[in-house]
Amino acid sequence: MNTTISLIIATALCMSTSTNAQPIPVRQADQIDILSFTPPQVYQGQMVIRVRTTSQLQLDAMLGLVESIWTERTGVGVLDIQIKRENLDAISKLGIPHEVLIEDLQAHTNERWNRIVEAERFIQTLDQRGTTIHDDLWFANYKQLNEITTYIDNIATLRPDLASTMLIGQSWEGRDMFAITITGPDTPQNPQADRPVVYIFSTVHAREWIAPMTTVYFASKLAQDYDTDPRTQAILDSIRVVIVPMGNPDGYLYTWSDERYWRKTRRRNDAWSFGVDINRNWGYEWGGLGASDSPWSDTYHGTAPFSEPETVALRDLALSFGDQLVAHMEYHSYSQLVMWPFGYAYGNITPEPDRTYFDLLSNELSDEIKSVHGRNYTAMQSVDLYPAAGNAVDWFYGELDITSMIIELRPRSADFNPPPHNILPNAQENYQAIKRYLERAIEPFSIWHQSAPTLQADTPIELVATILDGLETFDPSSPTLYARTTPDDPFTPIAMSSIGENQYAANSPPVPCGQILEYYFQASNIDGDLQTYPPAGSASPFGTLAEQLVIAHADDFETETGWIVGSDTDTATAGIWTRMDPQEVLTKQGDIAQPENDRTSYGTRCWVTDGIAGANENDRDVDNGTTTLTSPIIDANQGNEPHISFWFWFYRSDSNYDHLRVDLSNDNGNTWSIARYYNNTGQQWIQREIRIADILEPTDQMRIRFVAYDNETDGIVEAAIDDLKVEYLGCPDGNPADFNNDGTLNFFDISAFIAALSNQEPEADFNNDGRWNFFDISAFLTAYANG
Repeated sequence: MNTTISLIIATALCMSTSTNAQPIPVRQADQIDILSFTPPQVYQGQMVIRVRTTSQLQLDAMLGLVESIWTERTGVGVLDIQIKRENLDAISKLGIPHEVLIEDLQAHTNERWNRIVEAERFIQTLDQRGTTIHDDLWFANYKQLNEITTYIDNIATLRPDLASTMLIGQSWEGRDMFAITITGPDTPQNPQADRPVVYIFSTVHAREWIAPMTTVYFASKLAQDYDTDPRTQAILDSIRVVIVPMGNPDGYLYTWSDERYWRKTRRRNDAWSFGVDINRNWGYEWGGLGASDSPWSDTYHGTAPFSEPETVALRDLALSFGDQLVAHMEYHSYSQLVMWPFGYAYGNITPEPDRTYFDLLSNELSDEIKSVHGRNYTAMQSVDLYPAAGNAVDWFYGELDITSMIIELRPRSADFNPPPHNILPNAQENYQAIKRYLERAIEPFSIWHQSAPTLQADTPIELVATILDGLETFDPSSPTLYARTTPDDPFTPIAMSSIGENQYAANSPPVPCGQILEYYFQASNIDGDLQTYPPAGSASPFGTLAEQLVIAHADDFETETGWIVGSDTDTATAGIWTRMDPQEVLTKQGDIAQPENDRTSYGTRCWVTDGIAGANENDRDVDNGTTTLTSPIIDANQGNEPHISFWFWFYRSDSNYDHLRVDLSNDNGNTWSIARYYNNTGQQWIQREIRIADILEPTDQMRIRFVAYDNETDGIVEAAIDDLKVEYLGCPDGNPADFNNDGTLNFFDISAFIAALSNQEPEADFNNDGRWNFFDISAFLTAYANG
C-alpha cells in the first residue's frame, strides 16, 4: 500500500507535540475511592439479550425498545442489546427470537464491581509501584483515568531515552488527551524523528475498560523489554510506536461514576441527550450505514465529520506525522475479532492485493494471540460483522492509504465487565500480536507461509509462499526456498517458481521418517535487498516432522475379533447387529436398503443389522428403537493425530429421526461421548474419518460403538459397518509389509495389501510416488522378502 499522505488539514502540523517528558495533569476530583464507592443502581429491571432480526423493518421497530446496543456495529442480523425487562414481550411480538445473556444487569454489574473491590484490596496489600518501568501487578485490576496517566508518566520519567509523552488536545469537558511515544534511543546514525510511525489508540468507547489496560501494557512492556529482548530492540530501533490509551476521557470517567455501560462522549447535544460515537465521526463515508443521525442513539455520528474535539485530536496527531505514518491499530471490546477495512457499507470488498494482505495478516495475528493462552480470535473484513460508516479504520485506510486494523478484545461473549483476572492474560496475548504487527508494518514487501506440523515421509512436498509488494516492489525472479533434512547440514537453495496469484512454489527434498525438514524463504527487492521469512532465517527456520500413516488397528470383520452386540439400553425388537455376508434388500420403490456384498474386495463379511433379506422390505430391518455394536479395546495412544476410519451403509425410508450414531469412549466403555450422527448414504458404501482428539483424549482404553436407531415401526432402517481402522502419523517400528499390523508376515498381509492397492488407498502407495502400480507391488514384495 502506498504510504504517501496528503495533508488534509494544514493546521495539524501546527499543533503542540512536544517530545519532552512532562507530567500529564491529573484532576484529583475525577478519582473515586473504590473501596467505599457504591455503584449507582441505574440498571434495575434491565437485562441483556441476543436477538436475530431478519429485515430493516424489524430492526427499526426493535431499536425503539432498546436502552443500548452492545455489539460494536448495528445492522440486520444478530445483535446483543440492553433492554428493560418490560420490553421483552414487545420484542417477541415483533417475531424476533431472543437468547438471554444477562438475566439481571444490575446484579451482574454489582457482582463485577465486587470483583474489582476484591482485587483492589489485594493490590493495596502488595503494591510497591514506582521503582520499575513495568509492573504486572498493576494489571491485576482496572484503573481510573488518573492512575493511567500517572503510570504512563512513570514510564517517561524512568526511561526518557525510550519514552516521551505529549498533549494532543482536549475533550469536550476540557480534559487533556495525551499520547506516549516508545522508540529506541536517538542517535546521529538513526534519528528518532526519521523513523516511521505506527499509531495505536483505544477507548473511544467509554465502557470498554479492558482496552486501555491493553494499550498501556504495550507501552510499559515495550520499554521494559528493550534492553533484554533483541526482537523488541530491533522493533523499537526501527519504529516510533505512538499510543493514545484514552480516546474518550469524559465518557470513561462517567462509566466509573454514573453509568457503567455508557458508550459515547459526554457532549451535550440538547437539553435531554448527550454524547457522540466518535467511531462514527471520522470523515471517510461519514453518515452512512451503521451510524445514526439521532442524538439519542449509541451510534450517533455527530453534526458533521470531525465535529468532536476528541476525533479532531486523534486525527490531527495522525496528520502531524506526514508520510512517516505507515500503520494504525485500534482496540475495542468485546468479541475476540481481528478485522480489516472496509466497513462502511455492504458489498465493499477490500481491493486486491490488499485484501490478500489483510487476510493473511489478520490470521497471522490471530495465531500469535492463540499461541500465548489458547484464545481464538476470528479474522474478518469488518463489514462482514455489520456496516459502520464514519469509522476510524476506514479513514486511515481509505483516506491515508495505510495499513489499518481493529482488534476486539476479550471476552467472546457479551460482557464489558470481564473479571479483573482477564486483564493481564488479555494484554499478554495481544502484546505478542502487536509485535508482529509492528514488524510487518515496516517490511519493504511481505512473505507469507503457513507451515504444517507434519509431512509425508520420503516424499518431496510442494512448499508455497505468498509474496506481496509493500513499501517496495520485490523481484519476481528472486524467491528462494532454503531447506535441509539433517540439522548439521547447510541449507540448500532451491529456486521457486510462480504458480499465480502472488504465490511461489518449490519442492522440498524427501525426508526420511522421523527426521525434521527445516526451511525458510528469501526474496529481494529490485535493488537486491533481501527479505527473509521467518525473519530469523537459518537461526529459527520452519520445522516440519516427516511421518507416515501407520495402522494401529485394522479389522475387516472376516473373523471374530471380540465385538459385542447389544447394550442395557437397547430396545430394538428386530434388525439386531450380526456379522455375516449380507443379502440385498430392495424396497418397493426400487431402493437398495441393504447391500448384497460387504465392502472388503477380498472378503464377504461385515457387521449388518440382520443381514438376511426376509420375506419383505420390513421383515428384518431395525424396529422399535436402538441396536448397539461395541468394539473391543483399542490402543489409540500412539503417534500423532490418531483417527478412526470406517466404511458404512445406512438407509432410512422416511423418518427424519432415524439415524446411525457413533460414540467413543476412552475409559473402556465406562463413559461415552457422541462423535457423529449419520443418515442416508445414498444406497452405497461410504467412508468416514473421526479425529479422536476432536471428541476426547486418545488413550489405550478406547472403544467405539455404532448405534442404529429406528423411530417408526413402519419405516425401513438398515445399517452396516466394514473395514474399520485406527491410524496415526508416525514411523512404524516393524516391517512395513506387516500390512495388518499383527506382528507377523503371512498371507493375510498380502491379501490386505492387494485389497488396498485395488482401492488405491494411501497405505498401498508403497513407494510414495502418488500412483498405484507395479512398482508398489515390487516394493511391497521386497519388504516382505526381507522380513
